[in-house]
Amino acid sequence: MTLGKILTVIGLAFVTVPPLSLLHPWGNVRAISQPDRRILTGANVPSEVREVLETKCIDCHTEATHWPVYSRIAPSSWLVEHDVFEGRNHLNLSWWEEYSRESQIDLLTKIGSEARSGEMPLRHYLLLHPKARLTTEEQQLLYVWARAERKRVRGEAVLQEP
Repeated sequence: MTLGKILTVIGLAFVTVPPLSLLHPWGNVRAISQPDRRILTGANVPSEVREVLETKCIDCHTEATHWPVYSRIAPSSWLVEHDVFEGRNHLNLSWWEEYSRESQIDLLTKIGSEARSGEMPLRHYLLLHPKARLTTEEQQLLYVWARAERKRVRGEAVLQEP
């Protein structure tokens, strides 16, 4: 490749990337973030479980997402925003108290199952965030907690029935 072609490609990148970075195909998930919301309000969460959730799950499943530099530049910004959009749609720990008891029970089942099976965090997320990988102990911790919390929520639902 000649110097002229290289400079042309670089010039095109400087002209096209900034405007593309302003596009948010899944809505501007950054604008709706509320980082000061506490996660799992209303749930019984032991401190060791909370620590795992806050260090391993917070970026995709809460309003307190940490946005790395590469998440501000298209097209990688679209991929990151898509993952956060999907993660929050499946489970948003910042809005836990807004879920119905039935939804909480279903979500606790999924949390336990996906943590235990290694489905979460997603593999492509772990490529850039290897410290987010759940250890075997953390998988078991989340599974046991989710099972106990599901039982507690079910028990409360039974007590509140007329």
